[in-house]
Amino acid sequence: MRRTAYTLAVTVWRALLLLGLGLLPVVAAGAEQLAATEAAEFMGADICEACHEDIAAGLGMNPHGQSADPRTPSARDGCESCHGPGSLHVEADGESSAGMFSFHPVSDETTELQNAACLACHQGKALMHWQASAHDNEDTACSSCHTVHLPDRVLERTTQAEVCYGCHRTIRAQTYHASTHPIRAAKVVCSDCHNAHGGVGPAELVHLSVNENCYACHAEKRGPFLWEHYPATEDCSLCHRVHGSIHPYLLTRQGPQLCQQCHQDIRAQGRQHVRRFFDFSDPDAARDRFIVGLNCMNCHSQVHGSNHPSGAYLLR
Repeated sequence: MRRTAYTLAVTVWRALLLLGLGLLPVVAAGAEQLAATEAAEFMGADICEACHEDIAAGLGMNPHGQSADPRTPSARDGCESCHGPGSLHVEADGESSAGMFSFHPVSDETTELQNAACLACHQGKALMHWQASAHDNEDTACSSCHTVHLPDRVLERTTQAEVCYGCHRTIRAQTYHASTHPIRAAKVVCSDCHNAHGGVGPAELVHLSVNENCYACHAEKRGPFLWEHYPATEDCSLCHRVHGSIHPYLLTRQGPQLCQQCHQDIRAQGRQHVRRFFDFSDPDAARDRFIVGLNCMNCHSQVHGSNHPSGAYLLR
């Protein structure tokens, strides 16, 4: 009876889920797996633990292994809730998977089938945008990042970044620049800004825009301001590199080079600026405009916006 109920449940949730995901063709790829499952029977978690003692010990430290929680696989059929009934596997003395579902990277199961098994329980909330997300499009399996039999390194803030760096190595290099967010100290982690399962904003951000993401921590830069600095209100990344920079304050370039990308029309005449700082007519004097000590922010310090009546030029 249990085997029949399991087979029916597997058939229904796979068909419905894959139909909703547009993955129905992968059902044919799993037909042989399903046929083997139908011929097997449940053995119970105790049988699994007899051979897989190390895995059983690690599972106890994972949310999936909490049998007191009725939502977990351990509260239902234990290991076989995800891997399927294992009587044929036991009869083969473990020499063959015998129809049991495997999540190993070198298994015969397709990524779609592996992920469908996870999505059968993990739906909604943070997973609402998984379909067509960057990781879904790259054919990334859930097990590529998450560990079910051990404490999940993705859920642990001190190890999460290292999991992401396995693929995002350029980002890892940027976190070692002179100016960074405190990512290496785990005070800021990838999931604070990005949703690996699909975000509503660009680059899988958890908020609708880059600025809204930044304002979650930097609320003082939100405004509204009486005098706005338009690049700051448009996109923080126009001036800042969020993962790390060789320039102070995560800036994309040093000042005043950064400012002069937009403010190229500034001249000494009529603007009360230091003449040699902005004199482009004299080649020798022009070199002085990039002297480190002569920074636009020495005077125009309110670069994100100002509410002062005399702050039209973003002055103090």
